[in-house]
Amino acid sequence: MSDAGGDRSDGAFSFRVVGLLVGVGLLSFVAAALVGIYADPQTEGTSDSNAYSYSAIGHKAWTEILEELGIPVVLSRNESAAKAYNGDGLLVLAQPNGDDAALATLDQITETDRVLVVLPKWRGLPDFQNRRWVATLRLLDRLAVEKLLQVIDEGAEIVRSHNEQDWRTIAWDIRPSLTEPQLIKSDGISPIVHSDAGVLLGEYNWAGTSVWVLSDPDVISNSGIDEGDNAAFAVAMVDALLQGGGAVIFDETIHGFTLSPDLWQALFSFPLNLAILQSLLAVAVLVGAAAGRFGAPLPPRPRLEAGKQVLIANTASLFEYAGNLADILRRYHEASLRDLARHLHIPREITLHHDDRALMHWLNQVGDARGTTQRYSEVNAELAAALRGPRTATTQALRAALRLYRWKQEMIHGHRADPDGLRPGPGTGAQDRGRTGRRA
Repeated sequence: MSDAGGDRSDGAFSFRVVGLLVGVGLLSFVAAALVGIYADPQTEGTSDSNAYSYSAIGHKAWTEILEELGIPVVLSRNESAAKAYNGDGLLVLAQPNGDDAALATLDQITETDRVLVVLPKWRGLPDFQNRRWVATLRLLDRLAVEKLLQVIDEGAEIVRSHNEQDWRTIAWDIRPSLTEPQLIKSDGISPIVHSDAGVLLGEYNWAGTSVWVLSDPDVISNSGIDEGDNAAFAVAMVDALLQGGGAVIFDETIHGFTLSPDLWQALFSFPLNLAILQSLLAVAVLVGAAAGRFGAPLPPRPRLEAGKQVLIANTASLFEYAGNLADILRRYHEASLRDLARHLHIPREITLHHDDRALMHWLNQVGDARGTTQRYSEVNAELAAALRGPRTATTQALRAALRLYRWKQEMIHGHRADPDGLRPGPGTGAQDRGRTGRRA
């Protein structure tokens, strides 16, 4: 039952708490979606040789030049060959990594009609002050570049020339500007731009697919595209291959950037998986809180229950905590003897002179006469044993006090009485009901 303000519920949570959890979950999901759209953590701060990189070895500038010229550009992270084939576009594999995923992508280029492959040349170490830049450039091992090229042409070799090149072209009158270019040596390639040292741009016909290979990425890299006519050369390659239009599909899976088109797989990928995790945690909290009970919670138990038993138990606990059990037991013994003195009329000469031996002898005689199951001398010995030593044990003190209590009850009411009460049993005589006198 909710109150007038509507903030409380008989369930596990109040309506306000449930609404807050739902609101936080929705906000987290929206925030994760916005991060995935506008601030992709996979591509933020990359300095490698890819289309997202602003570093010297990246080719972000190439994609921006094509977009400014009105050529559609797609940075693809899944099913790139299918996008190029279905849209009559150009698939670009620019500076692929040498890992197994990149090699597998090169094996699949026959699934589209036209492909431009740009071989890698450099490896950069990021600048720690600005991770989008590179601090140091190192040439890739020539054999590592050949490994990628030989997926297309098993007999091809990579050469690096230190001489000035006399470029010859057969497609357009635009010559690149390169220093110490990386070139291809192969009998299986059809040269498009070449020199005596090797082929810079050539064509392969591979299972019906026209595959153009650019051997040196310095033509299209951010640091080299503004040299000489390199920008015009980079655009001319795309124009020649597009022919009838379509989009330029830059495949970025070869650089490790993947994005599944499957909604469920995307939900369980970073950063959307953070929102899913938070939603699952919220549901777990709700279920865990509701699993312990159904309906409204039970009213809390009172802090202290009423009754003599609780009062006695609390008092005993306080005495035990204080640690004065010996003093308490001694006082209880004295109180029990005073009680007996009132009921049994102990002779004045014994009580006035505090004669303990005489008192013990008299109580033993009276107990024998009343038929008690235990004698005062035995009870007193156990009391003395419990009081002996620097510290009285709780169990021993309780046992001695209980025996004293039962002996006193028998002395007053007779041994046939209920030891836990004061009521005499049926058939008890006057003497058993507390009257003194001699047994006949």
